[in-house]
Amino acid sequence: MNISITPLIAGLAGTAAMTLLLQIPKWIGLGNIDIIRAVGALVTQKQERAFLPGLIIHFGAGIIFAYAYVFLLSLSHIPINPLTGLFLGSLHGALIMLLVSITILEHHPIATYHERGPMTGFAQLLAHMVYGLVVGTVVQLMA
Repeated sequence: MNISITPLIAGLAGTAAMTLLLQIPKWIGLGNIDIIRAVGALVTQKQERAFLPGLIIHFGAGIIFAYAYVFLLSLSHIPINPLTGLFLGSLHGALIMLLVSITILEHHPIATYHERGPMTGFAQLLAHMVYGLVVGTVVQLMA
């Protein structure tokens, strides 16, 4: 496995799947939070033109976390595969679900993002599980 390129590709694929999944609740009217735009608005301080910075930050973090997943599992000598990726994604998602809900959304500079429904946390957890599953699958396939 080429340690330099595999997590990059896995992170891009996992983040793409996660991003799509995070948009679904908004598209079908079950949630009113756009996580990508909310992250970007932390930088721009307004909703206009927040999507691109949010997307860049989101994909950058996805790549960094893929490297972290591979690094942590390689230290523990546990193989990275779809199951271990799903496990890490579940832990990662639970932590992010709590941190985003408490620290970012409640204290976001734009009041629109203070409102959230139960679908927001569930979508974040599920999206991170899919992220881990995709990262684990891509890493295993490229090994």
